[in-house]
Amino acid sequence: MKTFSQVAVLLVGLTSVAAAQTKPEPKPPTAKPAEPKPAEPKPAGGAAEMKPPAELAELAKSITGTWRCKGQGMDHTMKMIDMTATLKQKLDVASWWLHGSFESKMGKEPFAFESYTTYDPKAKKWKRIMVESGGAWNNGQSAGPVNNKVDWEFTTHSPTMGDGQFRDHEDASDPKAGVKMSGEFSPDQGKTWVKVYEMTCKK
Repeated sequence: MKTFSQVAVLLVGLTSVAAAQTKPEPKPPTAKPAEPKPAEPKPAGGAAEMKPPAELAELAKSITGTWRCKGQGMDHTMKMIDMTATLKQKLDVASWWLHGSFESKMGKEPFAFESYTTYDPKAKKWKRIMVESGGAWNNGQSAGPVNNKVDWEFTTHSPTMGDGQFRDHEDASDPKAGVKMSGEFSPDQGKTWVKVYEMTCKK
């Protein structure tokens, strides 16, 4: 049996022989084909083409501005008392939402809310989200105007009254009289309704 040293010598000898052989002429390098340029990235989901709803822009033409309102609202004692208010409307959030800021006084009690309204072309519905002083919030929708009248259906939550339903009614059928608005609340899934405000607003 060959020892380890003999095997090592043999391997060295074979390596020397291989090194001593005549090396072939090197081939000229072949030109590599040009690498294709990466494709230009495209906007994901067609985001560059997205535009605010045309229906919202059309509505904004007549509704933006400052409105002065008078009427009655329900105070903390559940009584209807005289109310005055200011409602400011403007396009907001890159013109995707109509932003309403409402400030009022019912007697000496202040009340305020912020609302955001937009149009969903796929559902063909108007959508609205509201947050109110006192910690309440609402979200709902409307099919839009019929004979210059609009009805809204909301789900609502109040820290004092809990979960419920709310309906808003807007009537702009008589431009000289302004926009008449009223709202009613149901604490029992629509079995009974209580009017909580009514007012008329003019620019």
